[in-house]
Amino acid sequence: MNGIIVSNHGGRQVDGSISTIDALPSIAETVQNKIPILLDSGIRSGADIFKVLGLGAKAVCIGRPYVYGLAVAGEQGVREVLQNMLADFELTMGSPGCKMFPKSTVKILQADLLIK
Repeated sequence: MNGIIVSNHGGRQVDGSISTIDALPSIAETVQNKIPILLDSGIRSGADIFKVLGLGAKAVCIGRPYVYGLAVAGEQGVREVLQNMLADFELTMGSPGCKMFPKSTVKILQADLLIK
């Protein structure tokens, strides 16, 4: 196995299903950086990206936002969505004073505070 994608694609149809951000910390703890974890589902902002990286994901999958950009303005719309998400991520990182996203950032972030 080369990696794990944490997703609840279609899970919104099942009452009481666990969210991806709720599942991520225990998956990351189990995997212990042996393989990369990507998180899909619910990524809408740079703050969302910051949270899931802090909870153990190595990357995020962006579903709906890029499709919305594509529908509105084609390729340029996709570029703008990605640029806006990156800018929001950088602003979010700047709030607690992060210049980079070091592994030690996980210690700064508390899962129970992030997902409430």
